[in-house]
Amino acid sequence: MNATDEPVSAAEADYGPTKPWFTCVAPLAAYLWLELLEPGAEGGGFLGSLGITPAAYPAIYALRIAVTAAVIIAAWPSLRRWLGRPSWWPPLLGIGLVVPWIVLAVLQREAGWGGGMGERSSFDPFTAFGGGTPQAWGFLALRFVGLVMIVPVAEELFLRGFLMRFVVREEFWKVPFGTLPVAAAGACALYAAVSHPAELVAAVGWFAVVSGIAAATRKPIDCVLAHAGTNLALGAYVVATGNWWLW
Repeated sequence: MNATDEPVSAAEADYGPTKPWFTCVAPLAAYLWLELLEPGAEGGGFLGSLGITPAAYPAIYALRIAVTAAVIIAAWPSLRRWLGRPSWWPPLLGIGLVVPWIVLAVLQREAGWGGGMGERSSFDPFTAFGGGTPQAWGFLALRFVGLVMIVPVAEELFLRGFLMRFVVREEFWKVPFGTLPVAAAGACALYAAVSHPAELVAAVGWFAVVSGIAAATRKPIDCVLAHAGTNLALGAYVVATGNWWLW
């Protein structure tokens, strides 16, 4: 099977997707590239160096989500047949995984380990726009769209769809989804550490569990839904407690 063929049988459904490079790499590439434009909580980042304040964060985040969503939509014809039918339990497991994520992230923060590295925007819409205002709730809705619908797709396509298979074989679309040799597990741990240094311990453990889901069900959709479940629960926790540093 080459990079442009449709999966030819149910037995080969774990191979692919069609147009694998664009489908698995482009969404996260767009998302991360646009992240460079976001001013940090203290006004840092590329735009911060140009004098753009954190007040610009909502507009830039909206652009980031819109562009990434457009890339995912463009990849959808290649993607939809490959995702598979969801299992019932990965979203529930994903929701449960928010507990160790929060506990470990808090412990790491209190220990001062990795502080200042990879910190999130910590944008509080209720402070920025005023509690209960349409602008605050509108941005919050957009933030949940990103957390639950955009990030899980983009990140899982890259990590589980591309990276963990690419370390096995350069023609990664020929490696069955969910293949989990030591090299793939190591690539997952490295990605977790590099992409989430402020929550390193939590991220390494969480990504390892979701890799186990990939190996167990061989369905990309299950990893996406587990990821979405954790992000949904984490977002709800952040809004309920005001711990904006977690997102």
